[in-house]
Amino acid sequence: MVHFLFYLHYMVQCNEKKSLFHFGICFFCTLPVAGELIAYAQDNNILRLFVIIMFLTQIILTLPSKMSYDYKNLAAMALSKRIGYSIIAVNLFHGYVILNNILEIPLQFGYMHFTISLVMFYTLLRSEKDKTWS
Repeated sequence: MVHFLFYLHYMVQCNEKKSLFHFGICFFCTLPVAGELIAYAQDNNILRLFVIIMFLTQIILTLPSKMSYDYKNLAAMALSKRIGYSIIAVNLFHGYVILNNILEIPLQFGYMHFTISLVMFYTLLRSEKDKTWS
């Protein structure tokens, strides 16, 4: 999964295919939803429902659309940055929850969430540096 995300990030850098990057993030968000649904059915922990709702919201936000994310469309640029910040916040929170063993999830998933946050952080930094890229 991490290799898949790095490949998508490479595609965004080289070919500027933002829809592929959004699809990769959207695909990644479906995995915690499925895992948390199964775990919630076993232990009825309310925190799991909160995590499911967070990732369902993230799936809706990252669904690929035909919106133009170029530097001329200022509303789309502002929206894409806010979506990026929300992806960073959600994945940092879930990675923190996993690495502190609050939900008893294997630790490698916490590191994967931190990787998503780093990739998104780099994407936002690059869009700030090069206004024509985002």
